[in-house]
Amino acid sequence: MVVKNGALGHIVLNVADLKKSENFYSSVLGLKVSARNKQTKMTFLSYGREHHDIALQALPRGAKHVGGKGMPKLHHFCIYVDSDDVIEKLYPVLKRRKIQIVSGPETLVVAGNRSISFADPDGNRVEIACNANKFKHDQRKK
Repeated sequence: MVVKNGALGHIVLNVADLKKSENFYSSVLGLKVSARNKQTKMTFLSYGREHHDIALQALPRGAKHVGGKGMPKLHHFCIYVDSDDVIEKLYPVLKRRKIQIVSGPETLVVAGNRSISFADPDGNRVEIACNANKFKHDQRKK
């Protein structure tokens, strides 16, 4: 069997500082906290259609991200927005907050859409890209 019609459900990131990451994803990406699990040290964040789009898992005390000069386990994840304007308005906010911009804003050669990529507090690469078609045909309630 092959999955033929899938969609990304959510992503869970291991983070060094739960509060710092929660603030980043809320203030930069506009996600709202939908739940917290103090026992497992997790925060769940959502755009409002799903229980969570991104979850943050605090690294256990003493644990560290894998370092070195090798390739990271996660290359990037992408959040779609409904217009190029969102990307253009986000760029000065990232610059003002001294958030490391990895690429863009740019028009991607293959997909032809506007995109910007930047690093979160743990160095994970976050891409924001315009995919207006996704929003035209999305019938889910917000």
